[in-house]
Amino acid sequence: MAKFTKRSAKDLEKMAGFRKRTTKDLEWITSTMKSLEQRVGRLDAERSELADRLQEIADRAEAVDVRLTTVSTELARQIDELGSEVNRDDSAGVDSDAVAEIFTELRDGQTRLANEQARYQIAFRQDLANLVEQLRRS
Repeated sequence: MAKFTKRSAKDLEKMAGFRKRTTKDLEWITSTMKSLEQRVGRLDAERSELADRLQEIADRAEAVDVRLTTVSTELARQIDELGSEVNRDDSAGVDSDAVAEIFTELRDGQTRLANEQARYQIAFRQDLANLVEQLRRS
């Protein structure tokens, strides 16, 4: 048969102290868990927002790239047509200096378009790198 012994006041104090410490530790753990859950929620929302922004930037860069490609293609087609017209009209006494000036202007315009396209691509890559870095930090 089991023997029951009465606990001393000192033993009861130790048990009460242990219970208080355990309760205090459990409250701290619960509080910390709630805080961490909130932080994870905020970070997930930020990550989602950054992903949306990244997609928006990618879409805009794609639109700019399509537009620049379209303009470049049209410019090249116009230069080709102009060259054909010059060859056709060359026998009619077209001013070759005026034609050369037009070609120079067209070439300069095409160069500016190419430079602008390169700047957009560089800026897009930098934006992507920045967003990736922000996503890595979060």
